Amino acid sequence: MTHEKTDKITLRERAIPLKESNSVTKGDKSSLLSANLNFEERLDSQVMQSIPKEAQITMVRCEAANIALYTKDPLFALTELTLHLSALSKSMKKRFIIRTDPSIRLSEDDARNAINKILPKEIVITVIFCDEATGEVILEVNHPEGITPEIFLQIAKETGWIAHTRRSPHIPSNSIKNIHSILKNSSKERIAFYQSLGKRIFRPPLLSTSLLYDGDSNDERGLTDKNQAKNDRYLSKKTVDDGAVYHYSNLKEVAIYCLGGVKQVGRSCFIVVTPESKIMLDCGINPGENINYNAYPRLDWFNFNLDELDAVVISHAHIDHQGFLPAIFKYGYQGPIYCTEPTLPLMTLLQMDSVKIAQSNGSYLPYEIRDINEVIKHCIPLPYGKPTDISPDITITLNNAGHIMGSATIHINISGAHNILYTGDYKYAKTQLLDGALANYPRVETIITESTYGASSDIMPDQYVVYNTFTESINHTLKHGGKVLIPVPAVGRAQEIMLVLDKEMREGRLVESPIFIEGMISEASAIHMSYAHYLGYEVRKSVSEGTNPFLSSYFTVINGIGKREEVFNDDSPSIIMATSGMLEGGPSVEYFKQISPNPQNKIIFVSYQINGTLGRRVLDGTISEASMIDKNGKVKVIPVRCSKQKIDGFSGHSDFNQILNFVSKVRPKRVLVNHGEKSKSENIASVIYSRMKIRSSVPDNREIIKLR
Repeated sequence: MTHEKTDKITLRERAIPLKESNSVTKGDKSSLLSANLNFEERLDSQVMQSIPKEAQITMVRCEAANIALYTKDPLFALTELTLHLSALSKSMKKRFIIRTDPSIRLSEDDARNAINKILPKEIVITVIFCDEATGEVILEVNHPEGITPEIFLQIAKETGWIAHTRRSPHIPSNSIKNIHSILKNSSKERIAFYQSLGKRIFRPPLLSTSLLYDGDSNDERGLTDKNQAKNDRYLSKKTVDDGAVYHYSNLKEVAIYCLGGVKQVGRSCFIVVTPESKIMLDCGINPGENINYNAYPRLDWFNFNLDELDAVVISHAHIDHQGFLPAIFKYGYQGPIYCTEPTLPLMTLLQMDSVKIAQSNGSYLPYEIRDINEVIKHCIPLPYGKPTDISPDITITLNNAGHIMGSATIHINISGAHNILYTGDYKYAKTQLLDGALANYPRVETIITESTYGASSDIMPDQYVVYNTFTESINHTLKHGGKVLIPVPAVGRAQEIMLVLDKEMREGRLVESPIFIEGMISEASAIHMSYAHYLGYEVRKSVSEGTNPFLSSYFTVINGIGKREEVFNDDSPSIIMATSGMLEGGPSVEYFKQISPNPQNKIIFVSYQINGTLGRRVLDGTISEASMIDKNGKVKVIPVRCSKQKIDGFSGHSDFNQILNFVSKVRPKRVLVNHGEKSKSENIASVIYSRMKIRSSVPDNREIIKLR
């Protein structure tokens, strides 16, 4: 459904700078190489002339999106030098970071001993990880707030390592431990990767200016207003071998390739193409599809080599947004992955679980553990709010999306000429766990918004009503001697439900009963504690005061099949939280087999159920029995006799009104709607157009949208 004339272009018409493009001749390639070398030489010379010798800088080099300065005097570099770098950054339009020279870094054991002596006695280190590739030491401590700036400086001075902290979780996180191991064993490989990436990001333009600019052909810069050109922040040049920085004020083309996630929920994947770059936004799978053709992003349709991608940016850790990511490494991608800091361990957890489920079920998965390890090696985690150059003409900024911990909206600035906001999944409202999505953007031309709850009737009730309905539903089942199964995604909804159950039971509204927790929930909760500064204000405050919101006397963690059998054999009422949230693999399926046949029991769904999943079929009442494999490997028919209920309001997605409010706040010039059932996406597009008079459309998978 389209509410304006859609700008479609065919494959033949697309303006993509392929490696062997006719627009880049052998002479051009030689000039480009020369320009890159000249740029590095000038960079080193300019930096060394602009900073005091007291900084003891031993090396200047491009590393990913930054210019890294290696120093033998970290105390001076982290204090006095910062003022010089601030001025230099403004003049050169580059971001600088301080690294310590490897020659001054203590060994990990010596660094541990030195740091233990420096830290106050009340601060306990549970994990210390020295990253040789960055010269940074990660300290996992019980009280990060107790480490002052002076202590950080002392650590750098005495150990040669620049320290960062994380909070110690209530249980050790195997995902974080695994990430540390992979990073430690790939230090040399990652050093080379960061340098190679830096050269790619700071490369000169790939195309001649005649292909980049509209305007009078007699104007060598493609600009008709010479006076205006002088006022541009970046002045364009005719040649490419002088290492100039280009500002494409009249870009001829920006296009979006829709490879998945439109008119459906699942396999989100888009590629943004500019004259200089190709970046991928999300790379998910559709868990409700068994046919591979419909389950994965349509990379087969987009005729390009994976190494032509400048970057992949992941909005959050859920499988429908990143589940295909390891597969692209299996098939040749070797570039960077950008995501928020908590997203890396959370998506690693879910990817590893996908491999485990595939192995146990004998189902097909297009990647292996070694491919997940490649994702870890190539991942560059970013904090919220930090503009980061990821290609010569694209800068991204990740901001809180309010969906799950670490979820991000992705703001894409293309040379100051066009701004795209890709929302991923977002919640434009505060929840128990998270603050609402950020919507303060000074300029957005195009927004790509989700529409999971895009029907006009998709209005979430007030939190008070949600909690009351939830509590009454559970109480009704418990009072009649039944068990309540709550299938939950391990990341996001599980932690939200834990907070609500604990609060409702502590305050006497919920009947006291055991709450059994099984699956990846405990591991995911440990990661939440490690990155608690990404949680909502009230939860952050509670954690800083020493309270762990994911520990409660009401919770019993189930580890192993033997403990699960004890739950089955106990006839007393109880609440069971288990993954996965859509009854597609995981322990929730095993509990379903036991819960489902008894009319006294109940299944409460608190998250979105994708079409085709067992959870959706049970919720819709389209099946009276389910054929499942029992523990002996035989097919067993499971009657579906228990009651079931969907509690709206716990979702991490925005409802109809919240989507409209968000778009109204951002106020883009154009809206593309994705991540929703066809009717819901079309409804959102129609309402935005009719109420706000903003161009809006719902593209198709395998459609190219020309933005400029």
